Amino acid sequence: MKKPLDTTEQNRIAALYELKILDTPADERFDRIIRLTSGYLSVPIAFISFIDSKHQWFKSSCGIGLNKISRNDSFCHYTIQQNKPMIISDALLDERFCNNPYVTNSPNIRFYAGFPLSTVDGFNVGTLCAIDKKPRNLDETEIQILKDLATLAEDQVNLLDISLLERTVREKNISLTKAKKELEMRNNFIRKVFGSFMSDEIVAALLESKSELKLGGEERKITILFSDLRNFTTLSEHFPADKIVAALNNHYGKMVDVIEKYNGTVDSFIGDAIMVVFGAPHSGGDDAYRAIACALEMQATMQEVNTINRNSSLPELAMGIGINTGYAIVGNIGSQKRMQYSAIGSPVNLASRIQDLTLGGQILISEATYQEVNHSLELNGHLRVKVKGIAAPITIYDVIGLNKKSDS
Repeated sequence: MKKPLDTTEQNRIAALYELKILDTPADERFDRIIRLTSGYLSVPIAFISFIDSKHQWFKSSCGIGLNKISRNDSFCHYTIQQNKPMIISDALLDERFCNNPYVTNSPNIRFYAGFPLSTVDGFNVGTLCAIDKKPRNLDETEIQILKDLATLAEDQVNLLDISLLERTVREKNISLTKAKKELEMRNNFIRKVFGSFMSDEIVAALLESKSELKLGGEERKITILFSDLRNFTTLSEHFPADKIVAALNNHYGKMVDVIEKYNGTVDSFIGDAIMVVFGAPHSGGDDAYRAIACALEMQATMQEVNTINRNSSLPELAMGIGINTGYAIVGNIGSQKRMQYSAIGSPVNLASRIQDLTLGGQILISEATYQEVNHSLELNGHLRVKVKGIAAPITIYDVIGLNKKSDS
């Protein structure tokens, strides 16, 4: 969940400048959202803009040939001061805008719908807007479509502010012909996007759920698993590239089968590492337990991986696994050709740091994960360690087994 809107203008402007987005070239990621906005809502004008102390800057637009305008003449000046959309059915009937130069003159704005775009820290720095030259209203489906597109735009804004992750993301190109059919659009979206990288059970659960599917970023409690091959760089120096790739693919294939068995979501493959999320987009209520069970079976499956590698004259591999539980930002952004469901935040970073401490065949978990399943664990001990980026030492637990989960 985002922090409440910060009304301190100085801090809002500082957050905007940190994005380094003002007066920058066109960006296809934002342009695609604008094309979808214009197409879905059948409006001649749509734009994504950012508002500093004096100007409204247009990052991406269609139907309006402006780079910037004075904030004094901006509809969006009002939009960024609230945490909900601002919809003006007829600007001539609104005393705030009836004499606005962009109403009385070109582009002759009559209808305006604007959604604020907020940073993760709660600063409304910009807007996604749809504009028409004639009065009109939006029905509930159209408002939801604009809300979802604003969420995609907001995710792109926040990705600009998380440069360390360097995630490459693209927007989902939803079919225009199905845009007005809310339920059908929702189910098609899940099948096309989620079905390609998570288990059939999770996709089915999402399709059956009557609750609102949150597209884009949201804060939720998840368990993150990082696995990494030990001494893989050294192996790469002693074996031909084709053998290294073959060994890695054998490893990935077996590991993904195990991950799907426990309804984990593969976030990404990072070199010889795998990042897996449990609890998003669907939580079974036992995410930490399943993550540890998955880790144990992944380690057991390494014997099968190495048997295949030995028989194929490929290098044998050893893997370490680190697990942490906490609240992180998770969300989906993508296109029909590529999609990515990602988790970001300090719990993710800590899971990676814990994994860095592992030996081959070892599973280390954080205190937060331990508290979720402590009565079910078989341990080889625990210790206090210092990890990069955290001032105080943390406790980690060496997991060697997991008792059967109680029905209570």
